[in-house]
Amino acid sequence: MERAIIQLKNRLSASRETYGFFFYAGHGVQSGGENYLIPANADIPSENFLRTRAFSVHAMLDELNDARNELNIVVLDACRDNPFGWSRSAGRGLSVINRQPADSIIVYATSAGQRASDGLGRNGLFTSKLLGNLSDPDMDVNEVFRRTGADVSEASGSQQIPAIYSQFFGTAYLGGTPGGGVETVRIRPVPQPLPTSPQKSADKAAHLWTVGVSAGTCFAIPWFVGTVHGTIAPLAHSFLELGMDVGLASGDAEVGYYSLYPYAHIAYFRPFKFGGAYAGAGGGFVISRYNFPEGEVGRDYGVASVTAGVNLWNILDISWTVRTNFAGVSNKLSVGYTYRFE
Repeated sequence: MERAIIQLKNRLSASRETYGFFFYAGHGVQSGGENYLIPANADIPSENFLRTRAFSVHAMLDELNDARNELNIVVLDACRDNPFGWSRSAGRGLSVINRQPADSIIVYATSAGQRASDGLGRNGLFTSKLLGNLSDPDMDVNEVFRRTGADVSEASGSQQIPAIYSQFFGTAYLGGTPGGGVETVRIRPVPQPLPTSPQKSADKAAHLWTVGVSAGTCFAIPWFVGTVHGTIAPLAHSFLELGMDVGLASGDAEVGYYSLYPYAHIAYFRPFKFGGAYAGAGGGFVISRYNFPEGEVGRDYGVASVTAGVNLWNILDISWTVRTNFAGVSNKLSVGYTYRFE
């Protein structure tokens, strides 16, 4: 979260005529008059660790203020009960910001110190109403939040009333200029709420790296192949693999074998709770050495391949690869330990 804020500040600093839009949905707590946003996967055993293991709202505001851009909007849909049971002093909801930067609008999903409704769908009550008003490109940002507040108050029977703190006295349109004029800024917010309790995300699809070892068979000489391999993920839903095969002989043929094979695969990953399925195609270059009784023979060739597999519990990997050097085709079934991580 800290790295993301620094990246945002750097982008906003590129020009005075930029708008910053910060949206957070998740758990937020106050302690000693300071507001903190709780990251997913946070381990906070007591209130004393909030300053080092949670994200300070004041620190975020100070960073955005350093950008010196035209406008920063901060939306905090974080006014829920404290997810931890260790604190009596940390009141529920968030406290009022006492040092609001100039040229900023800070919006709470509900009044300071109060709880916000989680709603019935993907988003909370406040966010669902906000998304509806953001879709109107001709509405000034101040009007966007005024109407959102009215919509939330009406829908909740005045049980939830958003709080808006504005130090911005200009006019800004998030979807362009009114009346279909030349578009200056276009924001398409698609909020991705954090888990409702601190926990590690199960989505391993975005950038998947691996390390592992496996054993298998090529259904040809050599009949047994052990593999050491690792992959990196330069792009989402892809991996670049580098590994080494070591093979044994088949039948009476005294053949030893090893190869180095750098591959570039474009693969699709379908994650699930305890691993994921994948399939893809790619190509690469193989450097092979065969040790026959008559002496060593080497072959270097380009190959194309398709692969499919499943990873169980993010540890056990079972895959099938069909590879061709454009002169013949080999099949390889592998089972082994593969650790997959983002």
